[in-house]
Amino acid sequence: MTIDELAIDSSLVQGNKSISDFHNVLDKAYWHRIQGWIRKEKEKVLLSSSPTLSALEEDEETELAKYKENKKPKLVILSRDRTTELAKIYRVLNSTDAMVGVHGAAMTHFLFMRPSSVLIQIIPLGTDWAAETYYGEPSRKFGLKYIGYKILPKESSLYNKYNSDDPILNDPDSINANGWQFTKKIYLDGQNVKLDLERFREQLFHAYVYTISERSRGLS
Repeated sequence: MTIDELAIDSSLVQGNKSISDFHNVLDKAYWHRIQGWIRKEKEKVLLSSSPTLSALEEDEETELAKYKENKKPKLVILSRDRTTELAKIYRVLNSTDAMVGVHGAAMTHFLFMRPSSVLIQIIPLGTDWAAETYYGEPSRKFGLKYIGYKILPKESSLYNKYNSDDPILNDPDSINANGWQFTKKIYLDGQNVKLDLERFREQLFHAYVYTISERSRGLS
């Protein structure tokens, strides 16, 4: 029986199963497929006549292999569509120290991450409650370090559509009080974000420090 969003009340489940046990099930389910990719990648490198081939290869699996071997922080952009295997997404996220994403259904993929990893959720205007309820609180229960980055009006595409004193920018709660249809139309369907990178840099720094700390403790 599930309680709240993406959470399990262990006391109501036989064997005191938790959301972490669900992650272990995913790990077992995808590991065979992942092992097959790893073997193919090793074969590519061994059969290559050029020592730089693996550095030039840009398919998803080889990029991930390079990321694992490189101890320095590296950015991996995870592009997906309806045909992308969940095992591929799982492999990338289960190998990362931190994930950054804009609030939306795809944030559910935090369940593919290792506990003690970092989840940074970019929170558009008008989505505070949903961001915390659906992903913030559940990710903390899952054992992740959660960082919420709430954008300012100037970081929203809505800033160029409405006057600076419009409640859509300054009082999203009053707009959301009109009902879900207003929230969806204005803040979900009608909004894009453009980050103030200097401001966002602070969140990345906190994530980096936390990750280094966890590695030194041998927990990551």
